[in-house]
Amino acid sequence: MPDSVKVAFVGTGDVFLKYYLPEAVEQDILDVTAICDIEVDRARKVAEFVGGAEAYGDYSELLEHSDAELVVIVTPPTTHYPLALEGLEAGKHVYVEKPFCRHLHQANHLIETAEANSVHLMAAPSIMLDPPNMMMREMIAEGAIGSVAFATAPAFQLGGAITGYFDRFSRQLEYSGIDVLTRPEEKTDASWYYQKGGGPVYDLAVYSITRMTGLLGPAKRVIALSGTVDPTRTLMQGTEEERQIDVTEDDNTSILLDLGESRFVYVNAAWHGAASRSQGMEIVGSRGTLTESGSGDLVTRTRESTVHLYSNEARQWSDHPVEGDLWWIPTGLTHLARRILERRPPDITIEHARHVVEVMEKAYVAARSGRAQEITTTF
Repeated sequence: MPDSVKVAFVGTGDVFLKYYLPEAVEQDILDVTAICDIEVDRARKVAEFVGGAEAYGDYSELLEHSDAELVVIVTPPTTHYPLALEGLEAGKHVYVEKPFCRHLHQANHLIETAEANSVHLMAAPSIMLDPPNMMMREMIAEGAIGSVAFATAPAFQLGGAITGYFDRFSRQLEYSGIDVLTRPEEKTDASWYYQKGGGPVYDLAVYSITRMTGLLGPAKRVIALSGTVDPTRTLMQGTEEERQIDVTEDDNTSILLDLGESRFVYVNAAWHGAASRSQGMEIVGSRGTLTESGSGDLVTRTRESTVHLYSNEARQWSDHPVEGDLWWIPTGLTHLARRILERRPPDITIEHARHVVEVMEKAYVAARSGRAQEITTTF
């Protein structure tokens, strides 16, 4: 049995450079054979840095000529569907950065195509592979908090308006030994955070919805309110040159999920709020409360996590430190590569990713129509 999977990366922006390239360099199971970007010079620079990889400026040519077995889509969200579809039709395994895609009909088409071509299809975020989530799911199943009543899951930050972004970006690459595309003028445009096709629902709430449905089960209905607080923003990411941009996607969305059996989850998705003193993610049941806390460093990729359980009967909290390798953004890719070699399905399903896509899409429909929307998919 081979000990590595031949991988092609499509897209050389920040997420690729900060997360996926370090993972690819460090994990022997990932054999990088091709890099593709519409700016082919960027692809050439990364391919040279990796060593032994081919550079492509045309995705169709990559699929035709590269020996890559697994294609990783790390491009702006609106491109995920067509790129994933073309890769699947070419007989490649495909891993898609979040969001999986924008619409339910697209998700259905991609899953059908993967099945027809007998290839793996997996999408980020893969946070249900994170040990704290696995621990909490087990505790919930064992009745540690009784019958679940409600949960909250924050999903807010400043997005591309974060100050000091380039400094942290540079430190992340330096720590990981990534010495390519590091200059300010080589940064990609981050305005998509605030443009149609972007926004905090598909960029941030996707984590919270994936986590909450992963812990508590599929949603049955979704209700939402959505709008734009700031019609313009000062962008301080990308090239690190301050500039005003128009906000064309809602920057503030409140989502309420109905999981059935009188269980509700609240998710607030916004490009507002740099800090909070609230507990964060929290699940409240008839017998107790469950939450998680931790600290971490994106630069060194170190992280600690503790699950906290409150017992109504004992009237006290108990702490449960989490052991094992904690999740980070490219964990799912390495997991998929391992499963490809083992000829086994991944531990998380693409049907879960499809369910999340439907919830996000119908949250906007609910907000625009003022009516709750039924969720038709499950996992």
